[in-house]
Amino acid sequence: MAISELDVQLAAFNQKRAAATAQYPDPYKSPLDVARRSIEAAQGTLATGGPRMARTEERWLVIPGRRILVRLHYPTESAGLPALIFLHGGGWVWNSIDTHDRVAREYAVRANVVVIAPDYSLAPEYPFPTALNECVAVVRALRDAAGSLHLDGDRIAIGGDSAGANIALAAALALRDAGDPPLRGALLNYPPLDPTLQSASYQTFSAQLRRMAWYWGQYLQRPVDRQHPYAAPLLAALAGLPPLRIQVGDLDALVDENIELARLAGQAGVDTELAVYPGMTHAFLRAVGEVDRASEAVQAASDWLIRVLA
Repeated sequence: MAISELDVQLAAFNQKRAAATAQYPDPYKSPLDVARRSIEAAQGTLATGGPRMARTEERWLVIPGRRILVRLHYPTESAGLPALIFLHGGGWVWNSIDTHDRVAREYAVRANVVVIAPDYSLAPEYPFPTALNECVAVVRALRDAAGSLHLDGDRIAIGGDSAGANIALAAALALRDAGDPPLRGALLNYPPLDPTLQSASYQTFSAQLRRMAWYWGQYLQRPVDRQHPYAAPLLAALAGLPPLRIQVGDLDALVDENIELARLAGQAGVDTELAVYPGMTHAFLRAVGEVDRASEAVQAASDWLIRVLA
């Protein structure tokens, strides 16, 4: 596919983010605890602004073997709203429900859904499949507690950004395979899908290759896991999945594998929407409110959520 030029607004946004990040130690050359604190501090402004909620609360959900913190954003006080479980990105290694709070609130208001953000466990301390198992358990716990949480347990979608989107798709696969009630949809924003890193877009955007290889190495610590369909969903049988919406920028090294996922899902009979945004790099949705095309993508995904959760 033809490659477009970097969007002017996104270029300015990326410059501003680079200046903010430059004030902190290089996370790839720092101890993990230092790197995580630096990233949280550098990205603090990305979580600010945007829509206000009628109510935001945090709860501990009891899941097998532990408890997990979830943040719930209620756009209104109406009972029985549908829900979106939204998983933050960060290469399975860092970021949090705080760094992605703005995006979560945008979806809540634009789609009129309760957005639930789980604080899932991070690699390398907790490699695959820990976060996946936690998120599957969160779906089940939310269904069980739907009444007390004032949401509709029959209308739940799952989604995420980057590594969070990988986990979201894997959770949809695992729930399907376990015979759980189907989710209403999976919103996949530029998920990493292929740990072999063989897609042609990695040759075009080779600067992203080394970092992506590092992230995969933190998450998949056993060679056998690289062939697991829940880790590498391009290897999965996709039939029977809920509707998918896949969003990716054409300047993202992950663009080809996202396009391939859409092709395979459509071939398997899955209701699939693919949107490739020109001039957008990886993680461009974090620029919502500052970059027009990012805001357009958030709105398009919200419109899709309204349809699949109706």
